[in-house]
Amino acid sequence: MLCNTFLHLPKVGPKTESRIWETGLHHWQDVLQASATELPRCLQSDDAQVALTQGIEQYQAGKWRYFDDCLPGGAKWRAYGPLRDRTLYVDIETDGMSNQITVLGVWDGNAFHAFVAGENLEDGLQLLESAAVIVTYNGAGFDMPIIRSRFPYNLFNHIHIDLMWPLRRLGFKGGLKGIERQLGLERSDATQHMSGWDAVYLWQQYRRGSQEAKELLLAYNEEDVRNLQPLMEWTYSTLVAHVGFPLREMDV
Repeated sequence: MLCNTFLHLPKVGPKTESRIWETGLHHWQDVLQASATELPRCLQSDDAQVALTQGIEQYQAGKWRYFDDCLPGGAKWRAYGPLRDRTLYVDIETDGMSNQITVLGVWDGNAFHAFVAGENLEDGLQLLESAAVIVTYNGAGFDMPIIRSRFPYNLFNHIHIDLMWPLRRLGFKGGLKGIERQLGLERSDATQHMSGWDAVYLWQQYRRGSQEAKELLLAYNEEDVRNLQPLMEWTYSTLVAHVGFPLREMDV
């Protein structure tokens, strides 16, 4: 419901946005097609009209970072609907000491891609660049700053959805695995009791020559990213149901 969002406009917060929707203005195009007298005061200013037009231009040009920069973190889930086919689900493992990436795991909706330090980690850059949306859990505080530091020349033309925040809005707190269990998502017997510290230990064992440790580490990472997709779908559909009006998007 990105095209139904007005939070990127000046002086528009959640309460003002709700009042805009209550007037029947549900979409950016609704505002452009309305007469000045039909618009609430917050949309009558030149600044609001310029920001609205600019947002539409950025959307049509596929400049997703514009929305990542101007939308509050708790509203970025709205980008998922029109862009789900261009979404990547991302999680990293680190060495536990200097936050060096050991594994960059990416689920593209159909397949798992593992990029491993010392092997093919640099190849992950091209895949990340292809995304319009990147979904993580607690990635705003951990994964994405480390990824940006590791790949400083990445354009990062995407909207980053950190699922932790919309899930908190829905009453779910704590770690990813606990939320998965509450929503009925299961992990394999081999990985269900693992944590990030186990991932650090497995990396150390792999560096000492254990291929079995590497395989288990990648299996753990794959479940992290695969499970983000059903969590994102559930979160999006649940929050959209709270909106209360039919959604429509523009072509991208």
